[in-house]
Amino acid sequence: MRAKKKLVMAAAAAMTVVALTGSGVAIAETADSTARRITGTLSDGSTYLFEVPANWNGTVLLYSHGYNAGPSNPAQDAGSPEVGKELLADGYALAGGSFPGVGWQTPDALGSQIAALDQFTVQVAAPRRVIAAGGSMGGEITTLLSERYPDKIDGAVAMCPDVAGPVPWFNTYLDGAFTLRTLLDPDGTVPLVDVTDVASAQSYWTQLVKNAQKTAEGRARLALAASFTTLPTWSQPGTTEPAGTDYAAQESNQYYSLSTTFTAFQSAVRADMESKVGGSFSWNTGVDYRELYSGLGKGAKAEVDALYKDAGLSVKSDLGALQAAPRVEPSDPQAIAKMDDYAPTGDPQMPILTVHTTGDDAVFPSLETPYAAKVRANQDNALLRQTYVSAPGHCNFTTDEQVAAIKTVDQRLSTGTWPSTSPAAMNRRAADNGTDSSHFVPFQPEPLPRPELYPSSRTR
Repeated sequence: MRAKKKLVMAAAAAMTVVALTGSGVAIAETADSTARRITGTLSDGSTYLFEVPANWNGTVLLYSHGYNAGPSNPAQDAGSPEVGKELLADGYALAGGSFPGVGWQTPDALGSQIAALDQFTVQVAAPRRVIAAGGSMGGEITTLLSERYPDKIDGAVAMCPDVAGPVPWFNTYLDGAFTLRTLLDPDGTVPLVDVTDVASAQSYWTQLVKNAQKTAEGRARLALAASFTTLPTWSQPGTTEPAGTDYAAQESNQYYSLSTTFTAFQSAVRADMESKVGGSFSWNTGVDYRELYSGLGKGAKAEVDALYKDAGLSVKSDLGALQAAPRVEPSDPQAIAKMDDYAPTGDPQMPILTVHTTGDDAVFPSLETPYAAKVRANQDNALLRQTYVSAPGHCNFTTDEQVAAIKTVDQRLSTGTWPSTSPAAMNRRAADNGTDSSHFVPFQPEPLPRPELYPSSRTR
């Protein structure tokens, strides 16, 4: 395997604190007592934010933020103010941009983030080391940066990322929506793809799910749809994780996800992403839902079977109804191809650590599995580590967990060898801040139901 370590630039000793106005004129900016703060605007119209502590250690953390529906679109350089404060205190410089627009920005964000990093070199100094980090859409961006810019970036921390690619990710949403409409509203005409009336679509899914939750039959079918979407059985913040056989509590969590996150992604987020690539990129022709069901993980199948038994329904009969229902064709090959361009290839050019909450109901932990398979196929296992945090919801990480992940990659870059990324080791690293707010755990995600949809591994 070819070498994948780039030559890093030595950090300059002196730093000039300036900001770039929209007109491109550099002006002095007053620094506060803890860190120098630099803001400006790039040629693509996006803004950037840099923070440089007095004790800068030469490392820049290039942060990519998550999905932002707008209308405001500020630059962000850390996952939260608390995370930023901890990292600045430890000597890291922070950098991040707003991206040129709102919504799904992955295609434009890649170049924009690199342009922001170049501005850091111009206005501050050439960094000794750059670690890319980001969550949600920002985790997707970070993963792609790790594959495409080895001359700019040394390591990466992708938190709750879609590392499988947008096509398989949203095909799982389609499988869930197809199941809901077919079994709960067989005469329904709400579009499953090519969403144009977002408000009506979101209202439809919300009401459909709420009505289904009122009956045992409806709850069983919600669980089946949730299993095809790989929704976790613990997703509602502020709740305790259900016991392994507490199927009613598990379904209650999935109902929470279906009535909130699912409805938003299947309507508003899908419509936004379709608009960015010019058409639909999901389909379910050729899918055998009986095979999907047989391929479910043990826990998911046990829940569905138990709820169907309680409701007096036949899983076999409902799977037959799904099998006979009209399908969604892959109607826009160009849109699908564009989306596949933003699927990680599994060929990282640097060490990358992924971090996922076990209860992520937006960007499912199951998406980690095909990425790991592609990394193995490319013989890049030594560059990837995958870790999991026991928590409900999307990107629901503590400050200590985020800082520990970044320091893990930093240590890997300093020594050339991964430190232990076992749950116990990650929790000890997080506890260095003197708190006990870290919950890394051993975890094996449910399998992604449609493996034939994984974009093929492509080495750049």
